[in-house]
Amino acid sequence: MRVDEKVVPPAGRAGRLARFSPSGLSGRMNVARINPVARDGLALVLSSGLTSAVGLLYWVVAARLFAPATVGVNSVALSTMQLLGGIAHLNLTQALLRFGPVAGRQTRRLMLACYAVASVVAALVGLGYAAGAPRWAPEMVETVGYVPLLVFFAIATPVWAIFTMQDYLLTALKRAAVVPVENLVFALLKMGFLAAAVGLSYVFGIAVSWLVATVLIVLAVNAWLLLRAIPQQAVGDPVEPIRPRAIARFVRSDYAGATLWQIAMNGLPALVLARLGADDAAVYGIVWTITISLYLIPSGMGQSMIAHTAGDPAQAAAARRAMVRRSLTLVVPAAVVLSVGAYPVLWLFGEHYARQGAWALALAALSAIPQVITASTVAQARVQQRMRVLVLVPGSLAVAVLVSAWLLMPVLGITGVALAWLVVQTLGAAVLLTREHRTRTA
Repeated sequence: MRVDEKVVPPAGRAGRLARFSPSGLSGRMNVARINPVARDGLALVLSSGLTSAVGLLYWVVAARLFAPATVGVNSVALSTMQLLGGIAHLNLTQALLRFGPVAGRQTRRLMLACYAVASVVAALVGLGYAAGAPRWAPEMVETVGYVPLLVFFAIATPVWAIFTMQDYLLTALKRAAVVPVENLVFALLKMGFLAAAVGLSYVFGIAVSWLVATVLIVLAVNAWLLLRAIPQQAVGDPVEPIRPRAIARFVRSDYAGATLWQIAMNGLPALVLARLGADDAAVYGIVWTITISLYLIPSGMGQSMIAHTAGDPAQAAAARRAMVRRSLTLVVPAAVVLSVGAYPVLWLFGEHYARQGAWALALAALSAIPQVITASTVAQARVQQRMRVLVLVPGSLAVAVLVSAWLLMPVLGITGVALAWLVVQTLGAAVLLTREHRTRTA
């Protein structure tokens, strides 16, 4: 059944009776229940929701137990590590998601090759960043120490790259239901190790607790993938040839736009630290942590759409429209509630966070609504391997956000960063919708 296909009851009086008969009702319920795109998309959204809820509790505890400057340095270290890991995995996440569903018995080889490349590159990138940290992150070096920073980035960057990739592989293997369990356990582990860090009074304890939890989850999930999930499911010949050249072509075109997008998503906290200081970086880190939970909703829906339409790109347009409907149903009410209740939400972290970040959270939350349109366009382009779209859409949005935020920060502080997100996402969505309307009309 196609993604947007509906069950049409028989015409006439018999059809009306059948619609309300037990068999008719159960039939329609079964169709809804087995819709794999919706099922896996909601599983990924649930994963994001659980992770965000426990993650917010994690940062509430951290904000209450550590000074704002310490929280700011740790949050920037983590966001920088995530940025470097995202850049260093060379966007092989999307290669796993796009080619994993059609790789058959070559899935294990595809997985290990992607992991190996990403791990080596991530370790080198992490070491390179930490080696030059005295020049571009002196506050971090002063707080943590040079050698601990080197060790942290050398280990955490490749581990985070694999942690990110494994969720895409799980989705590609139609095992998205595992992702919420994995991320919930990860969030709880972080909380436990954070309590230990507080007991030790370790200033870099927030980042280290994150790293230890990530290592444990990576070991457990990938052992299960290699020993059980892949041997059970990834059998038979590939649906389409899995050639290194084809994967390289796909990744190369997607990488430029995805890298710029990663810089905008995870690199702005470092710009805030450099431009405004550690206290503002702490507040922006909390604001963005809350906002990102909304951005992850269309991301999860998009991953499910790619995994389920990779073998039939002709259905990508219909799947995208269904993705937009489902995503907006969840994002719009959540964004409105967060925008209206920004002050009390941030007050949970402390009066300082509420006073400094309420307007920023209100604007950033609203930016998640037009982001559904931009994210769905990129997801459809990945299924259809439309390389120009993969470069231009995320790349232009990221550059516009970075430039706007840099110019607005001295005037509006972190509120200017949030305003940049809202304006750029709204304009981007308007351009894409206008273009789609003209294409349909033509």
